[in-house]
Amino acid sequence: MKAIDQRWPWHLAMALLMELLLVGTISAQAQDGGFKKVAVGFAGPLGDSMVSSARDGAELAIAEANLRSFRLTGMNAPIQFVLTAQDDKSDVNIAGFAAQYFVRSQVVGVIGHWSTATAMAVAATYEQNFIPQLMFTASGAPYTRKGYQTTFRVPASSDRTAYYLAESAVNVLKAYRIAVIGNDSPFSRSLSEAFVQQLKERPVKIVYQSTVSSNTSDFNAPLKAVVENQADLIFFSANATQAAAFVQTAKRLKATAGLLLTGGAVNQAFTVGAERFSVYTLEPDAALDQCRGWKSFQQRYQTKFSRPPTSFSRYAYNATNVLIDAIRQADSLDGKKITAALHRYRFNGLSGEIAFDQQGNAVNYFYTLYQSAATGWRPLKEFSSGHPSVCK
Repeated sequence: MKAIDQRWPWHLAMALLMELLLVGTISAQAQDGGFKKVAVGFAGPLGDSMVSSARDGAELAIAEANLRSFRLTGMNAPIQFVLTAQDDKSDVNIAGFAAQYFVRSQVVGVIGHWSTATAMAVAATYEQNFIPQLMFTASGAPYTRKGYQTTFRVPASSDRTAYYLAESAVNVLKAYRIAVIGNDSPFSRSLSEAFVQQLKERPVKIVYQSTVSSNTSDFNAPLKAVVENQADLIFFSANATQAAAFVQTAKRLKATAGLLLTGGAVNQAFTVGAERFSVYTLEPDAALDQCRGWKSFQQRYQTKFSRPPTSFSRYAYNATNVLIDAIRQADSLDGKKITAALHRYRFNGLSGEIAFDQQGNAVNYFYTLYQSAATGWRPLKEFSSGHPSVCK
């Protein structure tokens, strides 16, 4: 087991160790009731409602796979998948304990971790143990640059996202004076840097750039500076949980610049009302309002969990199904063979085909630019890598 960071309070470390010992090791090969149980890992800060909605998306994928009961060649009993979730609290140290727990539990793959920082912190552990890791949220480009075979990212990287953010800002929203505010997370730093680089190649002016803490809700200073510099669009590169406080501060300061947010904002309602600015977000998926596959998923999710899904529910559902389909294609529970299948085959997602290059990056990707309106988020423009979505 990984040594405990000496900076940790001893009672926190002991509590975590006791929790892991009490939970015990779940064998991925256990026989129970005529089934061969196979564990799938899920990791993230489970106390966050968005993360719990993603876990439920993974649970739905597993429940549906178990209804389709299948067995591998030479296997006497059909497979029954079990989701094994660990709360890493978005802490890289705790994420390390979660990764070691997954190794001991012999999971066939991990859905997550939630942030780029935690995903990168444990990627080497999964590589060493041939456990495929499917990142379904943060798009930080460094995640797939280590050369690991077991790292996969279902959404596009921040480099791709930055290109379409710049296209949205300049060609759709017609902004010229642009401010860039990010936080100190690896995801935000990567995306902000890529976005600024894209803007430098376009006829616009960056009038202000700033970095805030990923834990703050105080945006007074940077937004006052934005007002003074007369920006006509503010790009806020941060996690969705900070977006509400950012928008509220912009309202209070009577900002007139439009606000462009990153993926995940579509799960929140921003009632701008009589304010003089608009709120936009670029989401890493196709516009789903007319998508029959999305509507069916939404109904199934609502029936099972008695609440509507979020976009993260959909992403985790996709990632879990990709892992399960790779096991089918590999006809094996061996991590090396599953990893090879993930690199080799193409899979069906709710919005279209999912495939990975040799680095584990998504080959096909979709984006939709939304504007917040009284009736909810209204799609303004769709972008894609050229491969059509199944919603067309």
